Amino acid sequence: MSALHPLPSVLLALSLATLLLAGCGEIKVRAGVPVATSMIDARLTVGQSTAEEVRQALGEPVGVGREFLPFHDQPRTVWSYHFEESQVSLSGGGDSHRVFVWIFLKDARYDGYLWVSSFPVDRAAP
Repeated sequence: MSALHPLPSVLLALSLATLLLAGCGEIKVRAGVPVATSMIDARLTVGQSTAEEVRQALGEPVGVGREFLPFHDQPRTVWSYHFEESQVSLSGGGDSHRVFVWIFLKDARYDGYLWVSSFPVDRAAP
């Protein structure tokens, strides 16, 4: 008596499942926490707001670093925030948008921000 090996049956079932899944469905991904620049402008004051007040307004930063540009008199601390929304179709294609916000601190005080966004609503901003 010869025994049937289950591997070909398993491979066939996986192949069929992959083909069926490829034709339908999508995966939605959200990462990070949105940071509204209106909240930054409303709650923080350059030179006055402390690092703790920034943390209370925006939450814990995703990353921490330093920057020193030629027109600054000293290095500044940089806190980074990130938010992303993506939709990936299992049949191919998709859409992805991101926002990056960098908060600058000088002597542990808020010293401004920089943001970059690929969201369509932000592209209309002045």
